[in-house]
Amino acid sequence: METVMTFNDQDRQALYETWMSYKAKARITQIEMAKKLEISHLSFSRCIHGDAVLDSRFVFAFCQAMGVEPNKVLPSLRDREQIDQDVLVTSKVIVDGAIEAVHYEGSTVIIEYRKPLAPSASAALERVS
Repeated sequence: METVMTFNDQDRQALYETWMSYKAKARITQIEMAKKLEISHLSFSRCIHGDAVLDSRFVFAFCQAMGVEPNKVLPSLRDREQIDQDVLVTSKVIVDGAIEAVHYEGSTVIIEYRKPLAPSASAALERVS
C-alpha cells in the first residue's frame, strides 16, 4: 500500500524560509530555480506562496536542488515516527536511438534500443560498386 505524503502550513513556511536563505546565499532567482526544477515560474511561485498543494515530487526535487535533506527541514517529516516510508521516485533516461522494449528484473530496469552505427569503409565501397 502506497502512503500519500501530505504537507502542512508549517512545512510550507519552513520550505519558504529555507528557500529565502538559499536564494540569498546562492544569488538565484525564482525563474532560475523553476528552470532547474523543470516547472513553470508560475507553478513554482504558487507552491512557495501557498497557492498550490505541495506534492512530494516538488518538495523532494526542491530540497535536492537546494542541497538540503527534507527530513531536516520539514517539521512533518522530522516528527514522523515511522522510519520505513516508501517514496515514489521518478528517473528519466535519454538514449541515443529508438527504444525497442523496456522491462524489469527485480529492481533492474532494462531498456533495449536500436542505435545506428556509423557506416564502415568497406560497406561504403560495397555500395559504390
